[in-house]
Amino acid sequence: MGNEQAVVFERNKMVHRRIARILACAGWEVRSVEQPESLDAAAIAALVEPERPTLLVADGFDLDLVCRAIQNRPRAQVLLYSGEPDERNGGRLLQRALEEPRIVGILGRASFEAPPREADLLAVAAQARAGVPIPFEAQAAWGASTFAYAITDAAERDGAVREVINFTARLGAPKRVGEMLGELAHELIMNALYDAPVDGAGRPLYAHDRKAEIRVQREDAAVIRCASDGVRLAIEVTDRFGRLERQHVFGGLVRALKSGQMDQAGGGAGLGMMVAYRSTTALFYDVVRGQRTRVTGLFELDLNLREFKQLPKTIHFPVVMAG
Repeated sequence: MGNEQAVVFERNKMVHRRIARILACAGWEVRSVEQPESLDAAAIAALVEPERPTLLVADGFDLDLVCRAIQNRPRAQVLLYSGEPDERNGGRLLQRALEEPRIVGILGRASFEAPPREADLLAVAAQARAGVPIPFEAQAAWGASTFAYAITDAAERDGAVREVINFTARLGAPKRVGEMLGELAHELIMNALYDAPVDGAGRPLYAHDRKAEIRVQREDAAVIRCASDGVRLAIEVTDRFGRLERQHVFGGLVRALKSGQMDQAGGGAGLGMMVAYRSTTALFYDVVRGQRTRVTGLFELDLNLREFKQLPKTIHFPVVMAG
């Protein structure tokens, strides 16, 4: 173990212990703050050593305090969690994530008395410490059923979407869930197939017309993978261009929430951002600039759609790596 430190701000002792245990499993040295409101300015500043890698983990209610703690702390990262869908707050946490690039994620939790979803917390905490992307295989239990396709044109796109819908039906999920996940797959593929490709000068090739008939070279194909262990279903789409920026994601979501409409601007984001956000329990982004954009969406199959719509989302966008 290195000298990486995680500071947990949480008043509920049971929740605090669960979070601390998971962070310790991810390799962090955990420090606890059980009464954040009692900290003065000096105590806040002392929480984070200027050059020490530190992950601050807190409920969104304590966001302002956490942001004060990372001032002039370039090696600090912030991981928030919330028991309320951010859409109810007008996208407050999403807006702050847009403004502060050191906020690497917002985790959902079932209620204010529950910890953030454990699998999400462990995955994001491990990635934040090691800098290693979360592998797709980690999103489902060993033995999960999987398939993958390389997509170069609209016909292959539509075939992959049908397979996602059929796969969901074979798992016994309601028809509406299959349609929703098919729409998710469609939008992620469209982002990878139309918005991502550029020419040698970095100019977008197809983003100007998403209805155009195109066929990309095999090396430029969008790759979709789908997996389920019967509990969760994961859909991932990858392109080789690495053009997605956090402002595309968080900016698109914030604009859509404020306007009540889908955002169709933003290059590699566009229409798919809100579709992806509203179709998943968790979204994980992995970008290596100029080399790869990988978007993974998760859905919990035991949820009915009424429960799903009330569930706070997880969204993870780590610091973008240079190609």
